[in-house]
Amino acid sequence: MGALGWVLTLPAADVPGLKPFLEKHCYDCHDADSHKAGLRLDNLPVDFRDEKSAATWAHVFDKIKSGEMPPKKKTRPASADITTVTGGLQTQLQAASLEKQRTRGRVLIRRLNATEYETALQDLLGTNVRIREMLPEDVSTAGFDNVSAGLDLSAVHFLRYQEAAAKAVASVVPPCPPIPFAATRTGEDMTKLGSNFKQTLGKSAKLDGTALIFYSQLPRYGLCATPNVRAAGRYRVQMKASAVGAGGKPISVAFMTVTNGKENPVLREIRDIPPGAPKVIEYEIDLERNQGFVVNLLTYWDIRGTKQTLDEYTGSGLRVEWLKIEGPINPFPGPAYANLFGNLPLKAQSIAKAENEGAKPVFNGKNWTVDNWYADPLVPVSAAPKEDAARLIRAFLPRAFRRPVNEVTVQHFVKKVHARLDLKYTFYDAMTYGYKLILSSPDFLLLTDSASSVANAQGNLTSTKLDDHALASRLSFFLWSSVPDEELLNTARKGELSRPAVLWAQVERMLNSPKAHRFTENFTGQWLDLRKIDDTIPDPQLYSEFDYLLLAAMPKETHLFFEEILRKDLSLLNFVDSDWSMLNERLATLYGIPGVSGDAFRKVILPKDSHRGGVMTQASVLKVTADGTRTSPILRGKWVLERIIGKPPTPPPPDIPAIEPDIRGATTIREQLAKHRDIPACASCHNHIDPPGFALENFDPIGNWREFYRVPVRTKAGIVKLPYAGGRVAYRGLDVEKGGQTPEGRPFKDIDDYKKIVLLDKDQLARSLTSKLMIYSTGADIEFADREVVEGIVAKLRQKNYGFRTLVHEIVQSRVFLNK
Repeated sequence: MGALGWVLTLPAADVPGLKPFLEKHCYDCHDADSHKAGLRLDNLPVDFRDEKSAATWAHVFDKIKSGEMPPKKKTRPASADITTVTGGLQTQLQAASLEKQRTRGRVLIRRLNATEYETALQDLLGTNVRIREMLPEDVSTAGFDNVSAGLDLSAVHFLRYQEAAAKAVASVVPPCPPIPFAATRTGEDMTKLGSNFKQTLGKSAKLDGTALIFYSQLPRYGLCATPNVRAAGRYRVQMKASAVGAGGKPISVAFMTVTNGKENPVLREIRDIPPGAPKVIEYEIDLERNQGFVVNLLTYWDIRGTKQTLDEYTGSGLRVEWLKIEGPINPFPGPAYANLFGNLPLKAQSIAKAENEGAKPVFNGKNWTVDNWYADPLVPVSAAPKEDAARLIRAFLPRAFRRPVNEVTVQHFVKKVHARLDLKYTFYDAMTYGYKLILSSPDFLLLTDSASSVANAQGNLTSTKLDDHALASRLSFFLWSSVPDEELLNTARKGELSRPAVLWAQVERMLNSPKAHRFTENFTGQWLDLRKIDDTIPDPQLYSEFDYLLLAAMPKETHLFFEEILRKDLSLLNFVDSDWSMLNERLATLYGIPGVSGDAFRKVILPKDSHRGGVMTQASVLKVTADGTRTSPILRGKWVLERIIGKPPTPPPPDIPAIEPDIRGATTIREQLAKHRDIPACASCHNHIDPPGFALENFDPIGNWREFYRVPVRTKAGIVKLPYAGGRVAYRGLDVEKGGQTPEGRPFKDIDDYKKIVLLDKDQLARSLTSKLMIYSTGADIEFADREVVEGIVAKLRQKNYGFRTLVHEIVQSRVFLNK
């Protein structure tokens, strides 16, 4: 077979003692008559060369090894028989899997996913262009969207990537000269922008002279905003403002951007505005053409819900005297332009007299005018187009392809651009075409780790060790979700990157870079499901304390928590339980933790009775594991088994109905689950799923600790709200069902007890996280041969207090990471 084929030298072999073991302990449930869970063992080939058969035998091995099978109600096999069978299966499965990796590698060639493609373009070109939404959605495989098995490549993908590449190239060329843009709006000016303030003034906003004071989110966004800018660039925003009300405390506000014609703003940052006399606050922000800067609150208050007038309201608000914007303040034409077009001059393609235009420079999005002259947008021009094209393409290719490029490849792209020039395309259009081809070509779009492999005379791989350039790409996409920088490429060019000490130093450098925040966002976004944080909005009648300020704080706590553990090489066991977290006032209030003021996050030691600590009790996780209104022990239990413990439950049979909480509060979830467990196909799985789910049942869908469920209390007059501890309002329901017993028979009364039980098996927690990091870092699921690598890493971590930063280093230095 060819170099990517699988040639297995091991013969199919029987495992000593396997057949009599199966006949005695397994065939009753897994033969032609029963085949429970869809599994038949009586006719399963003992052939580890076949991937499907090998995967089934690996499943059988795991069930027998863990003691889950045969079921506890059956006669237990003798220890010696279990040792013989599992030992034989392990030997055969390990040998077959390792031979497969040696002959074809373990990671298929994969394309960049949409997130990686966007960040790669941003870093390579030096632009903030956003193209993620232009690309097809990626499929998650083995828990992550960068796994090669799930990243298909279709004609649609190629088309969308070309469109995205064209947008990225266009973004580096400024359309007009640096025409100064400046505008100032007073609070009074903002009330005249449209009809929206007619509904807002007197209800949640008012004028005090020319200053605008508002107490809740302004409708339709963009009311307290600058004008939209005419050209993309970096702008300086100044605002004279102060917090009012709420006992002299600061108020947290959102700095946002809104694009012309769109309703939904994009949150850029949350800032605390101090009380007292209004002060000038300055901020710099990158804006695209037709974007404006917006100031808004993330809390909601409506005078219609109270008997107060606006003048009587004593809650916190924001006073804005004026809002000013000026720019662009970035260099012209800027480093992004130089990355693609060097020092070539920019000129308008055509200029004509504009009789009706004034002398003030104006750019309307298509054309610009200056001194009564009308001109097309700027484009790079060349006095020697073919020579400049060849020079620029030759310089760009090694950076784009992340390795040295041979002359044949260089000439291929140069000829494509020259052909366009011969057809009388402009220099800019020809170069845009060439760059678009490069940025949608397989060498850019695919991580071709096989380039370093060595084949023998028969075409079979004899080495799958990555060369230094492939290693640089794997490392950079692991920690930065992007292309290698110049230092990493230079280290690869010298052939030094694969040296352990050099590799360790580069990992340290990369983890200390601001780009490493992408690792935080992309890994936790998938490992902990934080990407789903916006999927549900809690019922405002049941959870009136929820607002968008709290929503913004939720994932930030988890991100900062993750980064603190990583930065200080703290034990990964902190992800299960810790005596600290990263909090601001909004989250501390939700958690009932005093002494935390302001929007700024800081490390906070948790009170011993807080029931917090670790990621399972963080509001972000509690929200993504609920549906916005109700919680489900099944969903949360499954999440804990998959994400934290690393022992995912078997999928339920297709004919088993899902359990829906009784919103009337007439029956408890435990009562419903008890009936569910009477179904034999469900009982064994629920023995594992239910305990962690009930351990978390004291937390509601937004992360409050609760002693009872919020259920509407209804009378003839309607819904009655009853007082709730802490001064909030909630509906009274049945007491929370909590506690339980693990499958091993260990009882617990709440999450505090359950975390102690989970921490009894520290190696399993390390094994789970090691496996997930290995999948994410290499882009391939765990194979049987990888298990020994995982166990080796766990053994090393055990000696180093399970340090999380140590784990990242051990992953990178492992055989799995260093080979295809």
